[in-house]
Amino acid sequence: ISDNTEARIFEIIAYAILKNHYKNIEVYIGYSTTELRKESLQLYKTGRTNANDGGIDFVMKPLGRFFQVTEVNRYDKYLLDIDKVMRFPITFVIKTMQTKEIVLQDVMDYIEQKSGGMEMLKQRYIHSFEEVITINELTLWLNTISEEGINDILKDIETYYKLELNIQES
Repeated sequence: ISDNTEARIFEIIAYAILKNHYKNIEVYIGYSTTELRKESLQLYKTGRTNANDGGIDFVMKPLGRFFQVTEVNRYDKYLLDIDKVMRFPITFVIKTMQTKEIVLQDVMDYIEQKSGGMEMLKQRYIHSFEEVITINELTLWLNTISEEGINDILKDIETYYKLELNIQES
């Protein structure tokens, strides 16, 4: 996994790592404190990679988090992604070796420029960034996953790679 990985492959690898990272995290959810139940986080891939269908790449249950995979320097696309979900918070998974802090600052500078001094517009975009995940975080999480988890990641990569390239199982 690197910043020169082909976009579709990056998305598949990122999904496999994130899915296996989050599946070990449990949250408590319910309508009242007496109805709380423990659930593991589950990440779902919502379609094919680079489908350009206007969809969101991954969705997390039970929290309802949206994840969008993108490249670092296409900030107009970030704003379009935010607009397509009506400014619901999104976690951006970005194909870069830059730190998430640098990327986030660059995006914030871009939003400042694009908002043309309209504070309300600027705040809507700024508050739509739930989290930024870069190759650095993916690598860190990959290095903390168990051997069984690594096997699960490899299976996921194989499954989605074959799906993406229309490779039939023999």
